[in-house]
Order: sequence, then C-alpha cells, then structure tokens
Amino acid sequence: MPLTYEILPARGIVLITYWGIAGLEESGEVFGRYAHDPDAAPGQKYLFDLSRVTGVEDDFPRFMEHQARAAPELGARVKPSMMVYYCPTPEGRRMAEMMRRTWDGLNGPPIAAIEDEAEALALVGCPEGRIEDLKRRVVGE
Repeated sequence: MPLTYEILPARGIVLITYWGIAGLEESGEVFGRYAHDPDAAPGQKYLFDLSRVTGVEDDFPRFMEHQARAAPELGARVKPSMMVYYCPTPEGRRMAEMMRRTWDGLNGPPIAAIEDEAEALALVGCPEGRIEDLKRRVVGE
C-alpha cells in the first residue's frame, strides 16, 4: 500500500505519507482506518508528505466521488483544523492540487501546498526542519 498515517497526539498532527503511485482505493482504506483510530480527533492538523509520489491515479471524477463519500465522515468525526501538503516534486504538486480542488466551494479547513519541508513543518507548528526529525523527536517525547 503506497501510504501510511501516523497520529502524533502530543503535537495534534496526523502525518500522512504517500509514495509511488497514489491510488484512490488505498487512500479510502487508510482514511477509513484513521477515522476510527482511537487517537483520531477533530482539530488535528494534517501534514501530507507527497515528496515520494511518482504518479497519481488520473480519474478526477472518481476522485471527487471518493472525496464526497469521505467528507461526511471527515466533518462528523475528525475534521482537521488545517491541511498542509508538502509537495516538492511535480507529481506531488499535481496530487496536492487535485486534493485541494476537491475542497473548492466547501466549508473546509485552510489548505496550503508547500515545496519547502521546513516551511510545511512550521505551518503545522513544528520547529523541526525535516519530517524525519519530527518522527525521531516525537518518539523520544
């Protein structure tokens, strides 16, 4: 599966990491697990690491349908306070833009697509300059 999530409760952050070719089915499965995770909570900040995305399933209507099914769960149970996409590559930026467009016209959270890793981390309130540093530090907290 080309993605994982980690909830960092002490930071109020959910780190979602994609790699390879991002597909809709896998995203839906992982989001479903996250939405029912005991550490999932409304108001968490989502940090998407799209730095290793090499491709995106290119079916925007199906992607919109998937998002429409996920939105009620997201709003009811685990609505994020913000979504930050770390997307330093062309494919990562393309995926971030697709994801951002699904929120157009909805009363969703603030969204940012950032190419600089330290800036993306700073937006979610982390002083670390790299996601790997964040993971290491949280383990030690």
